[in-house]
Amino acid sequence: MANIFSFLFGGSGQFTSTKKYEKGQNKERENYLRFIKDSSSEMILSYQELKDLIYSNEYKNKVAELKKSKQYGNSEEKQKFDEYTKLLKSKEIKWYNETLNKKDFRAQKEWEITFEDDFSNPELDPSKWMTGYYWGKALMNEHYVLAGEKQFFVDSNISIHNGVLRLTTKKEEAKGKSWDPAIGFLERDYDYTSALISTGQSFRQKYGKFEAKVRFSSAYPIVNVFWMLGETMLPQIDVFKTSKSKGKELESGVHALVGKKPESLLSTVKGATFKGKYFIYSLEWSENLLVWKINGKEVHKETRNIPNEAMYLTFCTTLPEKPKSMVSSAYMDIDWVRCYKKS
Repeated sequence: MANIFSFLFGGSGQFTSTKKYEKGQNKERENYLRFIKDSSSEMILSYQELKDLIYSNEYKNKVAELKKSKQYGNSEEKQKFDEYTKLLKSKEIKWYNETLNKKDFRAQKEWEITFEDDFSNPELDPSKWMTGYYWGKALMNEHYVLAGEKQFFVDSNISIHNGVLRLTTKKEEAKGKSWDPAIGFLERDYDYTSALISTGQSFRQKYGKFEAKVRFSSAYPIVNVFWMLGETMLPQIDVFKTSKSKGKELESGVHALVGKKPESLLSTVKGATFKGKYFIYSLEWSENLLVWKINGKEVHKETRNIPNEAMYLTFCTTLPEKPKSMVSSAYMDIDWVRCYKKS
């Protein structure tokens, strides 16, 4: 039986607002990139060179001799000092020194970006994303779904508008293959369609930080999921999954094969109405630890069944059962995706 762990938050306001958290993230990133750029600029290099000179014992001794002989006023040393003082008062040097004294940019230095997409192009980038389950494209070059799923994946349900990728789920007839391990592929009729994107053919990584800004319009029985997978169905990491009703609970966790038995280590996350709002979901994965966060707040930690193989990202919506009633369509929006490795 699966071991289930609950990490329950009561009340509301348990997470920093997404807007505030993202603004802070972006500001730190901008400041870090500016700081790195400024560090090698001609002005900063001149300033550092003058600073090293003026604070050196050799320079101090030379200035003392010049002042004693009343020759300092017209000396090269005085010109160097005046040049240094002028630079010290400039806006650029003031910002550089304030930033140098106040920030160590530890988080920015710790992570190096390895994959990102902000969906700024009007079409899905095929060099980054494939559609449908990986093995369907790899073996048959067509879509399939798993036995028990009540929807079929169609590419027409993938769209990009104003820099946001949308996966749509709707009541719509479709025909396609279903995979059942016991009997293989069967052609079936479906009453619903949805969509899936993954980096199965373009990007895989073992360990690092994986995050995305996502919102979804409907909860169970529509399952919205951001998950990671390797060459086989297990191990699997759910960065988040809406397997609970009403949109006020999520699940995060890892599924693995322990011996010959599957085991799931899951956390139920509360503390916000997730449905209809953007949140930044992230996973930090190292050799001995998995840490899940929402808007920077830790919501789950796991030290067992840690995968040790490169995995790819998948975003999709599925229907494990037919809805009793459903609006004409539902959606999952992805504003951006970023992956990092330790610097």
